[in-house]
Amino acid sequence: MDALVITAASRIEQDESRTSVINPYRMQQLLYTYKVMKYLMKGTKTKVTYKLHEPYHSMGSVSVTGKDIDFRKMSWFLRAAELASNFEVYPKTDGTVCMTFTFHNLTIPIE
Repeated sequence: MDALVITAASRIEQDESRTSVINPYRMQQLLYTYKVMKYLMKGTKTKVTYKLHEPYHSMGSVSVTGKDIDFRKMSWFLRAAELASNFEVYPKTDGTVCMTFTFHNLTIPIE
């Protein structure tokens, strides 16, 4: 297992050291998901945020956090979710639920 982790870490380090530029298509998908979630959560206490280039330069995410997350336009939610590379839902210790849409390939290597 240690060898697997070391191999993965070296590949990530190598990938992160390469010069890259923003992938506008992928960035547009992340921002679309953010705007759709903001619209769907409008008028609620649910918090919608996004992060770019975390935890790696080529990644970003959109998070929706709240106690009562309810979607009235499920087709909009599904369209936004299918754009993401990964989607996860988990409870937090403060009694809220967090949904995170993760996006890979926000940057393109130019080397």
